Amino acid sequence: MRIIVLQGLSKQGKTSTLNIVHQMILNHGGVSTNRHGYGGDPNDFIDTVMYKNLRIGILSMGDQSTPIAKEIWNFYNHNCDLVICALSTGTPKVRANNALNHFNATRIQKTIAPNANAELAVNTADAQTIFNLI
Repeated sequence: MRIIVLQGLSKQGKTSTLNIVHQMILNHGGVSTNRHGYGGDPNDFIDTVMYKNLRIGILSMGDQSTPIAKEIWNFYNHNCDLVICALSTGTPKVRANNALNHFNATRIQKTIAPNANAELAVNTADAQTIFNLI
Protein backbone atom coordinates (compact mmCIF):
# COMPACT_ATOMS: atom_id res chain seq x y z
CA MET A 1 0.00 0.00 0.00
CA ARG A 2 1.26 3.45 -0.92
CA ILE A 3 0.50 6.53 1.14
CA ILE A 4 0.51 10.19 0.15
CA VAL A 5 0.76 12.38 3.24
CA LEU A 6 -0.07 16.07 3.10
CA GLN A 7 1.72 17.49 6.11
CA GLY A 8 2.05 20.90 7.68
CA LEU A 9 1.07 23.01 10.65
CA SER A 10 -2.51 23.07 11.87
CA LYS A 11 -4.98 25.40 10.13
CA GLN A 12 -2.93 25.75 6.93
CA GLY A 13 -5.46 24.22 4.50
CA LYS A 14 -4.78 20.47 4.59
CA THR A 15 -8.44 19.56 5.03
CA SER A 16 -9.53 22.00 2.31
CA THR A 17 -6.87 20.61 -0.02
CA LEU A 18 -7.92 16.99 0.56
CA ASN A 19 -11.54 17.96 -0.08
CA ILE A 20 -10.37 19.33 -3.45
CA VAL A 21 -8.41 16.12 -4.16
CA HIS A 22 -11.51 14.07 -3.35
CA GLN A 23 -13.60 16.15 -5.74
CA MET A 24 -10.94 15.88 -8.48
CA ILE A 25 -11.03 12.08 -8.19
CA LEU A 26 -14.83 12.07 -8.42
CA ASN A 27 -14.74 14.48 -11.38
CA HIS A 28 -12.43 12.05 -13.20
CA GLY A 29 -14.68 9.03 -12.73
CA GLY A 30 -13.97 8.01 -9.15
CA VAL A 31 -16.80 6.56 -7.09
CA SER A 32 -17.19 7.34 -3.40
CA THR A 33 -18.18 4.32 -1.32
CA ASN A 34 -18.75 5.73 2.17
CA ARG A 35 -17.84 9.39 2.70
CA HIS A 36 -18.73 10.68 6.14
CA GLY A 37 -17.54 13.20 8.67
CA TYR A 38 -14.59 12.32 10.87
CA GLY A 39 -12.99 14.28 13.70
CA GLY A 40 -13.91 17.57 15.32
CA ASP A 41 -13.75 19.79 12.24
CA PRO A 42 -17.05 19.62 10.30
CA ASN A 43 -15.04 19.70 7.05
CA ASP A 44 -12.97 16.63 7.95
CA PHE A 45 -13.99 13.37 6.34
CA ILE A 46 -13.04 9.78 5.64
CA ASP A 47 -13.89 7.85 2.49
CA THR A 48 -12.85 5.00 0.28
CA VAL A 49 -12.97 5.81 -3.42
CA MET A 50 -12.74 3.47 -6.39
CA TYR A 51 -10.72 5.10 -9.16
CA LYS A 52 -9.06 3.47 -12.18
CA ASN A 53 -9.03 0.01 -10.56
CA LEU A 54 -7.55 1.46 -7.38
CA ARG A 55 -9.11 1.41 -3.93
CA ILE A 56 -8.10 4.75 -2.41
CA GLY A 57 -8.63 5.58 1.26
CA ILE A 58 -8.79 9.27 2.11
CA LEU A 59 -8.59 10.74 5.61
CA SER A 60 -8.51 14.53 5.98
CA MET A 61 -8.26 14.71 9.78
CA GLY A 62 -4.58 15.16 10.62
CA ASP A 63 -4.48 16.44 14.18
CA GLN A 64 -4.88 13.28 16.27
CA SER A 65 -2.18 10.64 16.09
CA THR A 66 -4.00 7.55 17.36
CA PRO A 67 -7.04 7.87 15.04
CA ILE A 68 -4.75 8.50 12.06
CA ALA A 69 -2.77 5.34 12.83
CA LYS A 70 -5.97 3.34 13.36
CA GLU A 71 -7.42 4.42 10.03
CA ILE A 72 -4.18 3.74 8.13
CA TRP A 73 -4.31 0.15 9.40
CA ASN A 74 -8.06 -0.05 8.65
CA PHE A 75 -7.40 1.05 5.07
CA TYR A 76 -4.67 -1.59 4.82
CA ASN A 77 -7.00 -4.27 6.20
CA HIS A 78 -9.62 -3.25 3.63
CA ASN A 79 -7.15 -3.78 0.79
CA CYS A 80 -6.61 -0.15 -0.18
CA ASP A 81 -3.95 0.32 -2.83
CA LEU A 82 -3.36 3.93 -1.85
CA VAL A 83 -4.09 6.14 1.14
CA ILE A 84 -4.17 9.92 1.00
CA CYS A 85 -4.09 11.55 4.42
CA ALA A 86 -3.28 14.71 6.34
CA LEU A 87 -0.76 15.01 9.14
CA SER A 88 -0.34 18.08 11.34
CA THR A 89 3.29 18.64 12.19
CA GLY A 90 3.03 21.07 15.11
CA THR A 91 3.21 18.31 17.72
CA PRO A 92 4.74 14.81 17.68
CA LYS A 93 2.51 12.20 16.06
CA VAL A 94 4.33 9.06 17.21
CA ARG A 95 1.58 6.51 16.49
CA ALA A 96 0.69 8.08 13.15
CA ASN A 97 4.31 8.23 12.04
CA ASN A 98 4.92 4.64 13.17
CA ALA A 99 2.00 3.51 11.00
CA LEU A 100 3.13 5.64 8.06
CA ASN A 101 6.66 4.27 8.27
CA HIS A 102 5.38 0.72 7.67
CA PHE A 103 4.43 1.70 4.13
CA ASN A 104 5.80 3.50 1.09
CA ALA A 105 4.86 7.02 2.18
CA THR A 106 5.39 10.11 0.05
CA ARG A 107 5.28 13.21 2.22
CA ILE A 108 4.21 16.50 0.67
CA GLN A 109 4.69 19.72 2.59
CA LYS A 110 1.56 21.88 2.59
CA THR A 111 2.13 25.17 0.80
CA ILE A 112 1.18 28.14 2.94
CA ALA A 113 -0.88 30.83 1.24
CA PRO A 114 0.60 34.33 1.56
CA ASN A 115 -2.87 35.75 2.26
CA ALA A 116 -6.52 34.72 2.44
CA ASN A 117 -7.15 35.66 -1.19
CA ALA A 118 -4.55 33.12 -2.35
CA GLU A 119 -5.80 30.16 -0.25
CA LEU A 120 -7.97 28.56 -2.92
CA ALA A 121 -5.28 28.81 -5.60
CA VAL A 122 -2.59 27.40 -3.28
CA ASN A 123 -4.83 24.59 -2.06
CA THR A 124 -5.85 23.73 -5.62
CA ALA A 125 -2.20 23.63 -6.72
CA ASP A 126 -1.34 21.31 -3.81
CA ALA A 127 -4.37 19.16 -4.68
CA GLN A 128 -3.20 18.89 -8.29
CA THR A 129 0.24 17.77 -7.09
CA ILE A 130 -1.39 15.00 -5.06
CA PHE A 131 -3.78 14.03 -7.86
CA ASN A 132 -0.83 13.71 -10.25
CA LEU A 133 0.76 11.16 -7.88
CA ILE A 134 -2.22 8.79 -7.97
